[in-house]
Amino acid sequence: MKKIITALLLITFCAAFTHAQDRPVTGNEWLKVDKNARVQLVASFIQDMKKQGVVISKDAVFYCKKLDLVYAKKPNLLTEPVWKVLKTDIIMEYDWRVEGKDSDAIAKEWLSEKLYDKNKERRAQQGKR
Repeated sequence: MKKIITALLLITFCAAFTHAQDRPVTGNEWLKVDKNARVQLVASFIQDMKKQGVVISKDAVFYCKKLDLVYAKKPNLLTEPVWKVLKTDIIMEYDWRVEGKDSDAIAKEWLSEKLYDKNKERRAQQGKR
C-alpha cells in the first residue's frame, strides 16, 4: 500500500513540478517525498530542460543532495518553488548550458548581484572559474 501511495504522490508531484501551476510545489512538499521519488523528479526536470535546449551534465542524485543541503542550511527557502531553487543551484554550478550563451552571462542574468558575487567568490575558493 505504501508503494502505491508513493507512486501516486510521485505522479502528482511530478506533474506539478514540471508544469507551471497556480501554486508551484515548494521545498516543504519536497521534503515529504522519499529520496527515490526526489531523484526521479529531478531527472524529469533535467529531461524537460534538455527538450528546451538546456544541457545539464551533473546527474539527478547530485542535485537532490544539493537541494537537501540548501533546504537544511536555508529553511527560509522551503516556501519557494522547488524548480526555482533547483534552477538556481544548477546555474550556480555553471551547469546550465545553452548553446551560444556563456555560463557566466547566464549566472549574471539569473542571480541577484549579491548572490552572483558570493558565488564567484565561492567558485574561486574552490579553484573554479
